Amino acid sequence: MPTNLFTFIPSSEYDEIIDIENMPYVLSRGGIFVCLDGEGYVIINENKYLLRKNTICVAFPGTIIQAFHREENFRSYTLAINMDFLRELNIPAAESIHLMIRENPCITLSPSQLSNIMQVCEMMHRKDDRNDHPYHEQINFHMLTVLCYELAGIYAHDVPVRREPCSRPDMLFRRFMSLLATDITISREVQYYANKLDITSKYLTIITRQVSGRNANEWITRSVILNAKALLSTTQLSVQEISVRLNFPNPSFFGQYFLRHTQMTPKEFRRSKM
Repeated sequence: MPTNLFTFIPSSEYDEIIDIENMPYVLSRGGIFVCLDGEGYVIINENKYLLRKNTICVAFPGTIIQAFHREENFRSYTLAINMDFLRELNIPAAESIHLMIRENPCITLSPSQLSNIMQVCEMMHRKDDRNDHPYHEQINFHMLTVLCYELAGIYAHDVPVRREPCSRPDMLFRRFMSLLATDITISREVQYYANKLDITSKYLTIITRQVSGRNANEWITRSVILNAKALLSTTQLSVQEISVRLNFPNPSFFGQYFLRHTQMTPKEFRRSKM
């Protein structure tokens, strides 16, 4: 039975991951995100969705969150889930429901559906606090099973949130940002991403500036620096190991690149975060 089945994520944590840097983020865990009040929007795997009160989004590991913006009165609930436990469930029509969720991650709940989901989630948190209970993990497993059946029932019958339309430049920009999330350790060259998109590097530069106000090279640099900062502040990897992971020819080149764009050496940045 998998351990650490679920974790509540406070809004401040995904604020730091997504909003401040405004860069694509690949989810390492799956989970649910519920809009409790207000409005906003999210781009999931290159598709834009409007978030309103009672909207729920379900994501699997590997999902790319490209942008997330919301009004000041926006309230939400986020639960990260260890998806390994799904292998032990036997939900009828699981494959078709799984495919539908991947293709349509957001859906609007009725008030009663939202109430049912939140009641289960709140009970999960109460039960999870009892670490001294001899069957703590078993209870968590079965509570999460109840949540999955509730979600499967909703997706089996309800209509998903419509994807927001977008222009060709917008779509190309989203695809470019998705590539940055997955391929930034492969190449830092504009031409590489233009080839992937089957367009010229000049056109890629034009549409990125048109859509975002920054050119393609600026976005590539931001992605490299964001990944470097994350590795320096959240891992014990050496500067040399990080330079290899980010596909730099040597630590010296990586250090010069990082210094040029942050005015700090990698070691100085790491010390500032300790």
